[in-house]
Amino acid sequence: MTSLLCFFMNNTVLGLSAYKGSWVGGNVFCQLFAYFSNSLVSFAILAATLATFERRYAVIDPDKHLQVFTPINTKLLLVGLYMLSVLLCAGPLYGWGEYSSFKGVMQILISVSLDDESLQNSTLSSILCQQRNGTQYSKLKDLSTRAINTLLQEWPLTVIRSEITNCMDGRVILQIRAENTQVADRLLEDISSNYFDDIVFKGYVNESEGLGSGLSVETFVNKDEFQAYRDAYITFQSIGVCSLDFSPTNAYVISSTVYILCTTLIGPLVVMVINSLVILKRIKCPYHSLNGDVTYLKSVNIGGIVTALSCVPYYMINFMNMHSIVINRTINLICTAMFYNAGLCILLGFFIEYVSNVLKRRSRGHSLMEATELQSIGESTGDC
Repeated sequence: MTSLLCFFMNNTVLGLSAYKGSWVGGNVFCQLFAYFSNSLVSFAILAATLATFERRYAVIDPDKHLQVFTPINTKLLLVGLYMLSVLLCAGPLYGWGEYSSFKGVMQILISVSLDDESLQNSTLSSILCQQRNGTQYSKLKDLSTRAINTLLQEWPLTVIRSEITNCMDGRVILQIRAENTQVADRLLEDISSNYFDDIVFKGYVNESEGLGSGLSVETFVNKDEFQAYRDAYITFQSIGVCSLDFSPTNAYVISSTVYILCTTLIGPLVVMVINSLVILKRIKCPYHSLNGDVTYLKSVNIGGIVTALSCVPYYMINFMNMHSIVINRTINLICTAMFYNAGLCILLGFFIEYVSNVLKRRSRGHSLMEATELQSIGESTGDC
């Protein structure tokens, strides 16, 4: 059920976003979708890990298996695993990492300097950092607000991620996110041609309620950083999906990514491999029957491992994007789709194995009922 829910929800949103080339909803929907889609994928991997434990008990200690994996216990274990996956993926909601439809940032530096000889004996901090009503007031805050308001009005397909003002050295750093390469290119061109300065700061420097006379304002963009942002990050975000942002923009990107990677992928994968090796060493029967449902060892173990491995390309391309390595949009889309559909691997394994065995039984002249009876007799006598 979880695999089917992942399939329909994730592919519907991913398909619409990829077709549009940008995220189809707002920020609230982005946070909810990324949170629950990652939780469902994590739950599918954890559930597959639990299934390998169930098969391990069924093969090695059938009596204990009947005590541990009762219908009620199994349901409680699955509910506990889902709650665990929800907790494991909650970090970005509280600032430990970030769920976003944008990737990376474009940094704009606004620098204020002394431009009048009469002010050479003054300092920027004495002019920009003032005391009002007992509290420190920064004129740069007004300048930053003016720049942000004008930016959002003149370049509507941009988003302000953060702003940093320092009245001591006269610097304002704006972290901007552009929806596509056309918007980013136009913004860079307007900054390089001083059009940005003209519409944002014209007249503001000399206004009495502004910075005051004798000061000049310049805007800078690091061309190399911009090129990496344009080619790597905007290309990645053009698939339109809202997911973890692996860019160095996030202060905790390394710790949050390693935490999620180890708890929802590497750890479960190691456990599944160990359980599979133990089962292969101790296996006596090709399958066991529980509550009338035929659960195949090969489907559980191989399907579970493939489920985890299907997430690996997604993390690989994200780590490559983190280091500004350009990845083709189609490859990004395929790897992301593999991640969101990882839960189908174990489901497809069951389906293929089931159909294969049904066809084999019919070809041998046995009905499905006769095959089930033979299986029950084999299990009760311990003869495979």
